[in-house]
Amino acid sequence: MKSEALSIRPYARLLTMLGDQLIKNERIALVELIKNAYDADADRVEVRFEDFRDDMTHDDHSRIVIRDNGTGMSLETVRTRWMNPAAPQKYLDKRQGRGKSPEKKRVVQGEKGIGRFAVLKLGRVITVTTRQRGSDSETVLSYDFSRFDDDFVSENGQPKEIFLDEIAIDCRQSRPEKLPGAEHGTVIEIGNLKGVWDDDLIMRLCRDVSNLTDPVSRLTRREATDRFEIAVLCNGEPRAVAAGETESLKALIEDKAVLNVHGGFRSSASSFSFQIGDAADTIRLRDPKITGLWVWRQRFGKARDNLGTQVPIPFPAETEYACGDFAFHFYIFDFARGIDGRHLLNQAEKNKLKEHRIYLYRDDVRVYPYGDKDDDWLNIDVTRGTGRAGDFFSNDQIIGWIDITQKDNPNLRDKTNREGLIETGGAARDLVFLVQTFLSYVKQHPYARYQQKQRQRGTARFVGEAEVARNLADLQRGLEESGHESQARKVAKVAAEYEREKEYLSQRAEMTEDLAGVGLSVEMASHDIMLLMHRAQDLARRLARSVRTAGSDEVREQADMLVGVLQQIMDGMQDVQILFKSSRRRRKVLRVEPVLDKIHQIYRTLLKKRGVGYQRVTVDGSPLTANTTDGVVMQVLINLFDNACYWLDTVDPAGREIRVTVDGNHGELVFSDSGPGIDPDDLPYIFEPFYSGKGQEGRGLGLYVARQLLERHDYRIGVADDHRRVLPGANFVVRFVKEDA
Repeated sequence: MKSEALSIRPYARLLTMLGDQLIKNERIALVELIKNAYDADADRVEVRFEDFRDDMTHDDHSRIVIRDNGTGMSLETVRTRWMNPAAPQKYLDKRQGRGKSPEKKRVVQGEKGIGRFAVLKLGRVITVTTRQRGSDSETVLSYDFSRFDDDFVSENGQPKEIFLDEIAIDCRQSRPEKLPGAEHGTVIEIGNLKGVWDDDLIMRLCRDVSNLTDPVSRLTRREATDRFEIAVLCNGEPRAVAAGETESLKALIEDKAVLNVHGGFRSSASSFSFQIGDAADTIRLRDPKITGLWVWRQRFGKARDNLGTQVPIPFPAETEYACGDFAFHFYIFDFARGIDGRHLLNQAEKNKLKEHRIYLYRDDVRVYPYGDKDDDWLNIDVTRGTGRAGDFFSNDQIIGWIDITQKDNPNLRDKTNREGLIETGGAARDLVFLVQTFLSYVKQHPYARYQQKQRQRGTARFVGEAEVARNLADLQRGLEESGHESQARKVAKVAAEYEREKEYLSQRAEMTEDLAGVGLSVEMASHDIMLLMHRAQDLARRLARSVRTAGSDEVREQADMLVGVLQQIMDGMQDVQILFKSSRRRRKVLRVEPVLDKIHQIYRTLLKKRGVGYQRVTVDGSPLTANTTDGVVMQVLINLFDNACYWLDTVDPAGREIRVTVDGNHGELVFSDSGPGIDPDDLPYIFEPFYSGKGQEGRGLGLYVARQLLERHDYRIGVADDHRRVLPGANFVVRFVKEDA
């Protein structure tokens, strides 16, 4: 029998399988290209959407450009590495723990060398320009697959057998144009775009790239040590997840989490070492607290003993955990109503938390899609459905991340399609099992203790009020029965005063809840208005573009005015929305004067209408700064402006004036008006809650809230003494200097 040696000659259709079909969506394709820049030691990557429409849909002229300042590639590297995917050396280096980038010594993320085919998910015409540091030339690769159909089975509309080795890529060297001067790195330009883009997908991409590296810096106060910036630009305009959103998420995590759990699993000891708050602990898998029947069933099912009875299979030896050691950090929240005020979440906060899950990071780079809100990779919701729900957290109660490394977790490998971890070999299964086990322990023990304390607080409040009333009634009855009538009358008087005080406090609580409800309603309404404003502005822009080519001058002018008015309204609404985040935004050192000017703009129309003059006086020297939040300063100033407007309306219009003196040298702001001033009888009480000199027209919370907000940051507000009075009316001093300074 005659034999022959056959070689593998793939069809060009393999490109479609490796790129378009293998990569889930366009966002993940871009993330793959960004990871290539990370491996190339880039400090910064720009993803540019160029010549897109205003709604971010694309046309024939649209392009996506990915530009990085990494090490770049030489012509030899392009020939031997870029044009030869799945190079064995990169894989071997990574498997042996030597896969480090040349300059920053980052752990290289790619190992298969096929991430470059992600460009085929995005478009059909690709130009890659790359330049090494110190090189005097660029290497340019040009891919033009537009003559082929999507499956590479026809060329220029004619059916044809097309083999991979027949696809020619133009490669040339040229003088630096895309990367002039001393620039180095890689630029990938993609045209003849595929897929569908819009504003929503761009925002989701911004979220993806903001979560790509180092969750520590994104979700906590700690800073990342490795600088890697990712910028998304749409027609030249930067797009990003709003800074306020990131800050409010950090504040939610640090202020509202019931439990802050961090630690790690040691495979050699089959133990979790962790810390919750200030308490450290270690627990082994064989500990009775976590070796419940559900754990055995979850991983091993059942076996039969010598008598034929089904019994749980025991835990394996420590060496059987193929996943290896890993670290974790979890923040646990309580979504129940009526809990302790510190941990209570409103609906907007719950919605924000539900956008995140438990992420998985390998060497500080995210493994996709773990952490997406619709990805239950730890089977938490499935486990709640098949076991006792009370033994497990719900998926949206937890934000956190798990850290693995290529060195310590070689068996946890990415799938080729970047859809998580390879599930063969048991390593991924072990990781899921161990995390489920630990989280179940946290739910049934530390979290259960928290819930018990919540119930005790609620019971104590309820029992306390009833106990006082019942004890007073018993005391009064006992005194009457023993003939001590005068003492019984005194007890009755105390009981009546107690009931009046309780009623008064209930009214105050009701008023506070009403005001809080109003605030929440306004916050939600402002959010909805902003969404409508974005839509209205988009429609206005489309209208303006339409009438520029076919419309009268008057119509064009009116359309442009409409766009401008909508922009002014949106700017104002964005300023107002800052107020609703004041308790959730992070502190920062800010200049007070720009915030003051912003609040003056809000009140400018009202002041003009009431004939109130306004003057800001800045003392020469250092600027006035405060280590606080925009929202705190805004709420304090709004209250001062609001009170001044009310009282100035009661005096002669001829002399109405507000003057604000900003003194950075002494760290204070003096807010003065020419109104009637503060009644001496009111002076001791103006900062007390529910006390108002306005009578029924006032709530008595403005100055109280202003003082409380400032005191949380060690600042003060008070009435100016005689030598600091500026105008004859009310004069308040806001000191942005900590008391110990």
